[in-house]
Amino acid sequence: MFLDEAIITVSGGHGGRGAVSWRREKYEPKGGPDGGNGGHGGDVFFVADPNTDTLSDFAARKKFAAKRGGYGQGRKKHGLDGEDRWLTVPPGTIITDVESGETLADLREVGEQALIARGGRGGFGNEHFKSSTRQRPDFAELGEPGEERRLRLELKLVADVGIIGLPSAGKSTLISVISDARPKIGDYPFTTLVPNLGVVKVSGRRYVVCDVPGLIAGASEGKGLGDKFLRHIERCGLLLHLLDISRATKGDEVDCEALVSDYQVIRRELERYSPALATKRELVVLGKIDLVAHDVANVIATLQKQNITVAASISAATHHGIDQLKAALLPLVLEERLKREVAEQNTPVGLPVLRPHLEDNAMASYRIEQRDNGSIWISGKRLEQFTVMTDFKAEGAVRRWRDVLERIGVYKAIKRIRLNDDARIFIGEREITKLL
Repeated sequence: MFLDEAIITVSGGHGGRGAVSWRREKYEPKGGPDGGNGGHGGDVFFVADPNTDTLSDFAARKKFAAKRGGYGQGRKKHGLDGEDRWLTVPPGTIITDVESGETLADLREVGEQALIARGGRGGFGNEHFKSSTRQRPDFAELGEPGEERRLRLELKLVADVGIIGLPSAGKSTLISVISDARPKIGDYPFTTLVPNLGVVKVSGRRYVVCDVPGLIAGASEGKGLGDKFLRHIERCGLLLHLLDISRATKGDEVDCEALVSDYQVIRRELERYSPALATKRELVVLGKIDLVAHDVANVIATLQKQNITVAASISAATHHGIDQLKAALLPLVLEERLKREVAEQNTPVGLPVLRPHLEDNAMASYRIEQRDNGSIWISGKRLEQFTVMTDFKAEGAVRRWRDVLERIGVYKAIKRIRLNDDARIFIGEREITKLL
C-alpha cells in the first residue's frame, strides 16, 4: 500500500531511577551509600532508507517509543542505557511537529538521519549525593521522562524528472519503456493510483523519473487524484509534460485548439497549487503519434505559434523517439542537479536537524510569569527537569529541592509577583504550591 502522509506519536525512553542503597559488608560498619545511577532512556531517530518508498509502515501502528533506561542498583551499579529506536522512512520525507508546526527534519538523501525525540536522563543514585555535609543521603533521583512528540510525516518523492499530463495521456506506458518501472497500465482514466518511480539508464549514467497520477481541472482544489500527489512534483528537477495527440484527433485532422486547452489545464493546476511549480523547467512531448495519420510537424508548428514549444514527439507503443528522448533528458537532468547543488551550498545549513531544540541548561535560566487567573508559572528546561526528577516522597530529596530553589532566587521571584497568598504555583506541569 502506498502512503505518503501519516501522523504518529514518538517517545524517547524514560530514564531509569537511581538506587538508594547502603554498603553492608563485614568489617565495614560505616560503608556509606552505594546506590548506582539509572540508565539513560533511548532516543528516537529517523533515517532515510533507499529500500522503502512509502510510509505504509505507519498506517496501522501510530505510537513508537524507545526503550527505557534500567534502574540503578546497589554496589554503585548503574542501570543500562535504553536501546535507541530507529524508524526508517523513504528519502524525501519531511518531519513536522504537529503542535508547533516546526519542521524538524527534511531527509532528502539516502542515509540522512535525525534525532527527533530524546530519551530521559537517568536519575542519580544516593551515592552521587554524599558529601562532607550530607554523609547519609537517603534519597535518589527519579528517571526523567522521555520527550514525546506528535509528528506529521509527509513524503515528497525525489526524482530528476516528473511526468505530468491528463489521465490516460500515456504516462505509465512511457515510464515503463524508458525505465525499469512496471506500473499497472489500462485503457481507462486514473489507471495510475499512486506515483511510480523508475530509473533510466543512458550513456552509462542514471536518472530517476516519476510518473504522477493524472491531473484534471480543479486538481489543486481536491478534484480527481492529483491534489494528493501534486506535492511529489515539487521535488522533481524538471517536468516532462506529456500531451496525448490522439485525444485531439478527429478522423485525419488534429484539433490543435484541443491540445492547447489540454496543456493549459495542467499549467493552471500547477500554478494554483504552488508558484514554485509554475517556474519549474518543463519539456513538452507529444505522445501516441502512432495513432495519428496527420503530419505531426504541422501540429508542432501550430503549437509553437501558441507559445508551446514541443521538444519531442514519441510513441511509447512502437518505441519511436524513445531513445532520443532519453538522451535529450540527460544533459537537462545534469544541469538541474548542478543548480540544486549550488543552491544547497549557498543555503545556511539548518536541516536535517540532528540535535533539535537545544536550550540553555543552566538551572538559574528560568522564566516566571503570573497569568490572568492569578496562578504563577515557572518555566526553564533544567529547572523543570530537576523538579520532575525529584522524589518528593523522600524528605532528603525535598530539602535538596528547596535549597536549590532558594539558591537560584525562585522564592524571591515568587514573593515579588505573588499578589494573592492562595495563588497556585507551577514549575512546568508540576504544581508546587504545597511544597514551598
